[in-house]
Amino acid sequence: MIARARNRLPAKSLKRGLAVWLVGVLSALLVIDAWFSYRDALAAANQAYDRSLSASLKGIAERIYATDSEVVVDIPYSALELFEAGSSDRVFYSVGHPGEPTITGYDGLPPPGELKPNVAVFYDGLYKGQALRLGAMLKPLYRTEFPRPVLVILGETTNSRQEVVQSLFFGEVGRKALLIVVALAVALLATRHAVKPVERLGQAIRNRPDDDLTPIDADDLPREVVPLVDAINLHMDRIERMVEARRRFIADAAHQLRTPLAVLNTQAEYALRQHELAEMRPAVAAFHRSLGSAIRLTNQLLSLSRAEPVNGLVAPPQTVDLAVLARDMVVELLPLAARRQIDLGYEGATEQALSISGQPLLLREMISNLIDNAIRYTPEGGQVTVAVAAPTGDDGTVCLTVRDNGPGIPPAQRENVFLRFFRLDSADTVGSGLGLAIVREIVLAHGGTISLNDAPGQPQGLQVEVHLPPHRPA
Repeated sequence: MIARARNRLPAKSLKRGLAVWLVGVLSALLVIDAWFSYRDALAAANQAYDRSLSASLKGIAERIYATDSEVVVDIPYSALELFEAGSSDRVFYSVGHPGEPTITGYDGLPPPGELKPNVAVFYDGLYKGQALRLGAMLKPLYRTEFPRPVLVILGETTNSRQEVVQSLFFGEVGRKALLIVVALAVALLATRHAVKPVERLGQAIRNRPDDDLTPIDADDLPREVVPLVDAINLHMDRIERMVEARRRFIADAAHQLRTPLAVLNTQAEYALRQHELAEMRPAVAAFHRSLGSAIRLTNQLLSLSRAEPVNGLVAPPQTVDLAVLARDMVVELLPLAARRQIDLGYEGATEQALSISGQPLLLREMISNLIDNAIRYTPEGGQVTVAVAAPTGDDGTVCLTVRDNGPGIPPAQRENVFLRFFRLDSADTVGSGLGLAIVREIVLAHGGTISLNDAPGQPQGLQVEVHLPPHRPA
């Protein structure tokens, strides 16, 4: 048994992937929101407590005055109301001239930044290892004896503030976390419901017979899945055309080779029954001619199959000089033309490169079939001319022409000769009717056009014109 490796995408669960993605996104949003919530809670607590701190600060500043010899500081009882019963906070204060020893209070309290007279400012600081929230104010004394103002600093520890902040923070975050959990559960349920049509689609495709390549019905699927279904249908259409091309090739080969093989078998049996060499020689010659026809038919069937774009065998295009290729094919087929006494020649550019993008083997097959057909159907002593012209006109295509002075093709039959196995009533029976069919498939595969016209300047004859797009550098 031969094990066949299959290219498969890594198996991933859509529901699991969406769940992980949602959890990650919502967790990140919760962390960001928690940071903003803490800032808001701290700002709210500071705003509330700073009002009390401001009132006490102003109360102390109002009771400071100067005499002729000293500065009097009378700390009012209302300013110490921060010492409430049961509170875990402590209050620190100091009064003195900036840069001088403290008049009263605690030494070494953190000083504020820039101050304006009678304007309270609030800031955070450390005092003896304790975090404080402080307020400061400059109190002008308006005395010539004391021209410098007095700096009043009042601070409290942040235990009560932190309790309020934590209460606000955990309450807010708890509510939002609960909402996020509920939203995540709803999203997961919605995701589970949303992927059910995709699961049914996958199961329906798995349950199909191996030869069922009909399009998938997307009527009951979400709009987001329709592009995927369209892509699958397009791919299945390509596969169906490739399979049909294979079937057509097998059917054509079986149908067209059956008779030549039977003739070969009959001729071989007839030759074997002969005892004299002279009697055997005509049978072997006939066998050789039939074998040549069978080989040519087989090669044409393979060329036709290879030329069809749907067969999946088309290689990446290359840059091909059509003029050089046409001249080479003329030289290659000169012996065939000489045997039939046909004047085969080439006209056109010999120095200018006429490049196109395509498959060299297929283009050789195209030119070979055109020249071979012209030689085959042109009477002895006739002429066959191959020409390649530079791009002209609006389309800018490179033109290949094969012209002969044979019997030509009636205008009514010129479309039919591109059909497979179609032969004119006047055509010899050696041909298979595949030559122009192969040419058309190759031309279409290269994005070109082909037409059949009367040979110009001659009483009879056929001119085949093939227009191919030129090579355009990337």
